[in-house]
Amino acid sequence: MAKYTYDERKKAAEMAGDIGIAATMRECQYPKSWATLRDWCNEFGVEIVLDELKSKAAQYNSFYEETELRIVQQEIIARSRDLMESPTLTPAEIDKLAAAIKKATDSIQMLRGKATSRTAVEDTTDADALKLFDQYRADADGTR
Repeated sequence: MAKYTYDERKKAAEMAGDIGIAATMRECQYPKSWATLRDWCNEFGVEIVLDELKSKAAQYNSFYEETELRIVQQEIIARSRDLMESPTLTPAEIDKLAAAIKKATDSIQMLRGKATSRTAVEDTTDADALKLFDQYRADADGTR
């Protein structure tokens, strides 16, 4: 377990109060645990302000679960549709907006368990076994 000096803990806690816990951990490269940095913030009386969505999710001991993800995807679709009404869009910008809408729609469908694209490889075990059996029978009939 790594030991950190008083000054390192205080610096990290103060930085977390300014830029957030995750950003501080990336910037300082320590500590390795979100909970540890949260404890340091409590130790030095630094209050961490969570955004509204994170606060709501924390109440249910979850972080960006299915409901929040659907809300975000629906916001992407709504914002993209608003942007589509601009008469100054180039074809490339329209393609980007269309791609964003498709990705958001696919994500919503995936969350609902109704994926719109199939990426699984087809199971051909039965067909392969039948071919081997047919080959075996052909070989057996030929050697009798």
